[in-house]
Amino acid sequence: MSLSRRDLLALAATTPALAWLPRAAEARDLGGARPPLPRAPAPDDEAAWEQIAREFLIEGLHLNTGTIGACPIPVLEATITHMRAFERITRQEGVDRVALRRELETFLGAWPGSVAVVRNTTEAMNIVASGIALQPGDEVLTTTHEHIGGRCCWELAAKRHGIVLRTFTPPLDPASEAHLAAAWMEHVTPRTRVLSISHVLFTTGLLQPVEALVRMAREKGIISVIDGAHPPGMLALDLQRLDADYYASSPHKWLLAPKGTGLLVTRPDRLATTWPLIASGEWDVDDPRKFEHVGTGNDSLVAGLRAAVAFQQAIGREAIEARVHFLAARLDAALREIRGVRVVSPRRAPFRTGMVSFTMDGVPAATLQQELGRDRIRTRVIAEGDLGYLRLSTHLYVLPRDLDRVVGRLAALARA
Repeated sequence: MSLSRRDLLALAATTPALAWLPRAAEARDLGGARPPLPRAPAPDDEAAWEQIAREFLIEGLHLNTGTIGACPIPVLEATITHMRAFERITRQEGVDRVALRRELETFLGAWPGSVAVVRNTTEAMNIVASGIALQPGDEVLTTTHEHIGGRCCWELAAKRHGIVLRTFTPPLDPASEAHLAAAWMEHVTPRTRVLSISHVLFTTGLLQPVEALVRMAREKGIISVIDGAHPPGMLALDLQRLDADYYASSPHKWLLAPKGTGLLVTRPDRLATTWPLIASGEWDVDDPRKFEHVGTGNDSLVAGLRAAVAFQQAIGREAIEARVHFLAARLDAALREIRGVRVVSPRRAPFRTGMVSFTMDGVPAATLQQELGRDRIRTRVIAEGDLGYLRLSTHLYVLPRDLDRVVGRLAALARA
């Protein structure tokens, strides 16, 4: 079912917030026939990536996918179509959750029956922190570079239940995976019960050696909880191979799903011993449904999540990962050429992802953000921990000429 132009005009006339829809239909053929998405384009196939970029409604330059992604038109259409049908009351459309689970398992490389659709990484992390059996004095180890969505759940558990939250500052430009893994292991004690690991640090985009860390944790009888807010949609994943006990994510970021969709992947042998955060229907079953039942929700967002998975599968997960790295490497190299700029993201390619963070001598990150914002360039200031970084994200709707534009603007600011 597609939205006709008459539908769009009616929506825009009655809902000022949707006034952009008819314009989008004219510019991008929303709801009409569009050419098929390029399949597995090479990282530098600019014609293909230009075509893909035309599937978005972005005005200006979006370099903050690390906070929120932009939904492509097919995702918007799926979400709105479901919502319109639902509000007709007698013509509501369901979401095939059985099919969605299979599609998510394939996309993530997850175990059959392991994926719960929740609202975001924060909720998923709180389910784990509240749902596993920890005793007073048990230690949770994490880094000083955690997002509040993955940190505060443990702070709550420490204040309420007497567990001990221990943190350390990881090497941000590690020489090797062994170097970074060893930094973690140096802080493990006989009381350590949980490693809470960001797969990708939100501060610098550092890719951590999660597979090695999970293996080391299991050897010591330690639970592994992965804050995977960023990788789905940015990196091709195989969560069965990773084998973490829990993996939390926000597909509204790099997977480009509607805001308000999240994921929790639970290792099958952990399902029976993990309590749900909210008790509702099926709260006492030994499968992920017990994490999903939280009262009335918005299935239209779930319909959009399913469309987002289909959109990225049509392009190819490996192709998207290669493109993200291609753009990030180009941006990283260009920023290092600007006098007065200090890139704080890793130098070595194996640790790089689609987020590049930096500082500029004499210019606060907030000022840089404001100046770029004048040119409709959206960025993220990493103010947490008084770090003062500016972070730029490179996703599939960003083009090399966009990066050239922002680097040129930054170079001019550095010379001013």
